[in-house]
Amino acid sequence: KNISVNFETEKVLQHLDFNIKTGKKVAITGISGSGKSTLLNLILGFIPHYQGDISIFGKPLNKLNINHIRQNIAWLPQDISLPFTTVEEMIFAPFEFAINKKNKPNIEQVQALFATFLLPFNLYKKKANAISGGQRQRILLISSLLLDKKLLILDEPISALDTTTRKIVTDYILQKENLTVIASAHDSYWVKKSDTIINIKKIQ
Repeated sequence: KNISVNFETEKVLQHLDFNIKTGKKVAITGISGSGKSTLLNLILGFIPHYQGDISIFGKPLNKLNINHIRQNIAWLPQDISLPFTTVEEMIFAPFEFAINKKNKPNIEQVQALFATFLLPFNLYKKKANAISGGQRQRILLISSLLLDKKLLILDEPISALDTTTRKIVTDYILQKENLTVIASAHDSYWVKKSDTIINIKKIQ
């Protein structure tokens, strides 16, 4: 409600209002520099100074509730610089955290998503630096989905994929019932398939 974010003298978001119902798929659109990533970081609690009120899962976004909120979110930023050694590590690294251990998938679940996302399963044992950008993007999406969280937050999730694969990945993610998805997106197919579009105007 009435969200504004300023960085020193720069106004990034001004008087933004929206409500997202459980299970809805929301596309955040706008030109580069308009504040899409800022909005995602705000929802994740990474931006402590803002004006307005934010409530997630029925709880105010504050220091008291931030851990509970984050425990129910899977987040995939546009660039991940973690030094993964193998594809297997890329998939299972998030499940090393105590909160995620109960959702650790079996190999059959991983294999099924590889097939759905048009990935050959022989990639599973490959070195992380031996795969393409599009393969890396899909593998990290698979890991995020397997976490089985209430809310999935994505920053340009299919930017490295070809047209055919983009449609397959988009359809799979945006047709999942009971999963709430908030994604910054330039891709026209992703935006078209979303339930709601929030277009952010760049403040001059």
